[in-house]
Amino acid sequence: MNIRFAVVAAASALVALPSYGQGLQVGAATNITIGGLLAVGVKNSEITQGNAATDRKVAAETRVDDNTSRLVISSTSKITEGWNVIFRIESRFNSDIRPVYQASAYNGWADGDTWGGISSPYGSIVVGKSTLYYTDTISAGYLAPSLEAPGEGYRIWDDNGLASFNMLSGWMSGTATAAGGFTPAANNKILGNSRSSNVIRYDSITFKPTGADLLDFSLAWSKQPQGDENRYVSLTNGSTYEGGQTIYGRVRYNGYGFSASASYLDQKPMPNAALVAPSNTFTALGTELKAMRLGVSYKWQGLKVGVVYDDATQTNGIITGAGATAVLSDAKRSVIAIPVSYAWGDHAVYATYTVADKTSSYADTGAKQINVGYDYALTKRAFIGVFYTKIDNDKNANYGPFLAGTVFGGTTTATGESFRQVGVNLNYWF
Repeated sequence: MNIRFAVVAAASALVALPSYGQGLQVGAATNITIGGLLAVGVKNSEITQGNAATDRKVAAETRVDDNTSRLVISSTSKITEGWNVIFRIESRFNSDIRPVYQASAYNGWADGDTWGGISSPYGSIVVGKSTLYYTDTISAGYLAPSLEAPGEGYRIWDDNGLASFNMLSGWMSGTATAAGGFTPAANNKILGNSRSSNVIRYDSITFKPTGADLLDFSLAWSKQPQGDENRYVSLTNGSTYEGGQTIYGRVRYNGYGFSASASYLDQKPMPNAALVAPSNTFTALGTELKAMRLGVSYKWQGLKVGVVYDDATQTNGIITGAGATAVLSDAKRSVIAIPVSYAWGDHAVYATYTVADKTSSYADTGAKQINVGYDYALTKRAFIGVFYTKIDNDKNANYGPFLAGTVFGGTTTATGESFRQVGVNLNYWF
């Protein structure tokens, strides 16, 4: 069993690592590989008034930021011909600050995609933590060239600059007024809940229908992707797992210059009467989140052009009124991203334009984002590049940079504000 298949086939395009790591033979049939990613950038970020009613005068900030560096230990152990026991432990670390100063729970031992399972000639089944949905359509063709995704094609990335994070994977819930106004919740949840917990996942083998094209698919199920099972206690019989579940599916195709991807997500959280919709932590009573993402691209020599569409509906995501007169309704939004890239030799340039539609037809609840960048391949494992990001919110929207407000980024945007950033970033896969 090839190590690359065992690691890459059961992980998303973003988190899957190439087989750059060093292998260590343990016994006659077991191999352990240690690898990972060092990703760091120097960034200047600024929040401007944009369409906001008032100017907060947030100062520009220059800082060193980690872009989700990680250490991965993976293993395969042969059972019989074509069958293997596999495991993966992915730990996140910050390259910019000391661990004692971490201000969030996004890092630590085994905090990334971490699972164990069985691979076979019919695919792999793993159980544990897995990234579902929110990174789908991010292109990482230099990592897994056989199944390149149709979205942003960066060989490196800036976490709080990628439109896949900021726009495609964000939804907008909030409070509506009788006069037609709209106040969004303080932050946007990421579709797929980052690394989902308690996941049972199946990844197919890569099919070759005509020998010249490639096709694979993934299915996943979790009863409680948020992970802290004892938090969501049933209102009737004390069972932690009485209600709620996540269902996920994805299919990908590459062939004849085309890349295509289709994903579906259905999340039902645990019921808890103490939480009132709309909830920024996605735990409101009766809430269900359904999302669909489609992407297609065409590549001709070094030029690649694509389009990605994401549609999400959050049940009871909008509340009108207060107290006994409060009325709940669904929050719906769609996003379109158009990525274009061109590569020649060791060089590549990129541009992605993204538009988020109004939330449930409420006025001024959309946003736009532009990303432009250039990168250079120092080696086959190391890339350096400069990227520019600008987010423009309508006056009732607050889409913001991914992970802003944590150790990964500065202050996030308020309603109607704009965000812009210039970053010089380095990715080194080891």
